[in-house]
Amino acid sequence: MSDEKKSQLRPLIIEIGSQNFRLGWAGNDFPDIIAPSIYVDNTDFLFTSDVIEGLEDIFITEKNTESQLFGNEALEYSNILKVHFFKKESNYNVFMKYFYHHYKKLSIAEENQFKQPIIILSPFNMSELEKTKLQEIFFNVFNFPSLIFLSESQGILATLRKTSGVVINMGEANTTITTFLHGFSNVMARDLYPIAGKELTSYLLNLIITKKGSVKTLNLDEMITKEIKDKLSICVLNPDEEIKRIKDGLTKYNRKVDLPDGSSLEINTERFKLVEPLFIPSLIHIDYIGLPEAVSKVIKFWDRENWELIVPNIIIAGGGSLIPGLEKRLKIEIVKYFSERLKNKVEVIAASGRENIGWIGSSVLWAQEKLQKGWINNPNQEVADQVQSMENSNQKDN
Repeated sequence: MSDEKKSQLRPLIIEIGSQNFRLGWAGNDFPDIIAPSIYVDNTDFLFTSDVIEGLEDIFITEKNTESQLFGNEALEYSNILKVHFFKKESNYNVFMKYFYHHYKKLSIAEENQFKQPIIILSPFNMSELEKTKLQEIFFNVFNFPSLIFLSESQGILATLRKTSGVVINMGEANTTITTFLHGFSNVMARDLYPIAGKELTSYLLNLIITKKGSVKTLNLDEMITKEIKDKLSICVLNPDEEIKRIKDGLTKYNRKVDLPDGSSLEINTERFKLVEPLFIPSLIHIDYIGLPEAVSKVIKFWDRENWELIVPNIIIAGGGSLIPGLEKRLKIEIVKYFSERLKNKVEVIAASGRENIGWIGSSVLWAQEKLQKGWINNPNQEVADQVQSMENSNQKDN
């Protein structure tokens, strides 16, 4: 077998996030493709014109004649076409097209296409229905040979070479908290935390409109607000104290934001206020405990003698964990829920590249040959192999 063919028959690792899609070869250090999990329809305009005929021809170029555009290509038209998130919509027909669009970008030789095993990163809250739908797509539509659903938390632990700890995976749609002890998880020792990136984005939008709305009209939407959040959010240790200092003339938090319509916006306290619902959910009318307490509760599902093994490895991951200062604030808040003996052992780990750490860890696990169990074989190929075997046997008999 040639080196190229051997390389192209490696498993493909897929992470289907609500915000980003990652695809690449197992054994690599980084995903080959990272693209927004979005699509647009060429006929679904944000505006209509009864005056200028053929206006869409100005924007939709000849190279993009498909009825739907995906990922980064879709992002180019987000100012004129309505953006859809296929994960949020549970639109598997679109996902099928979306995947194939990006699969082609891997430049796989024709004779090797659709022959790779598939590794799908799965959070613990992935439903059986979603798993079944994905199996139907990869087996019945594309005819890949096999697939495995791999816990994204396992991938994260593998990257950091940990077997015990807590993984707080903070995405745009979900925040999951999973604990492990000696490599084993406990269904009771995990939590689907009700506040994720989208809630913080909405809160920031509300903060900005409440503060500025009476002064001027703002052309803000969720996508622009999310971009502001991703670039400018910070977490401070004492927000009330910082607010007081700002009122007294502190300007270090001031930032000017240029908006797409040519206007500008200045924010300061909003940069750190937007993070506070993670610690005080009631700020956004969610009746739940704060994230630090939620972390302490899942740890305490384990026997007391095991806490000492878990608390030094509290890992934050995902795009939502990139907020500067978040790990320091979490550590300060989490230690309040443990005894003096354990306080000095509590550590919150914020590894570099943590937005991709689950994918990278899965690649590490495969390279270390630790993904031998749990594979699901394509039943269509099994039937085809049996038929071929019978045909070969008949030929020999004749």
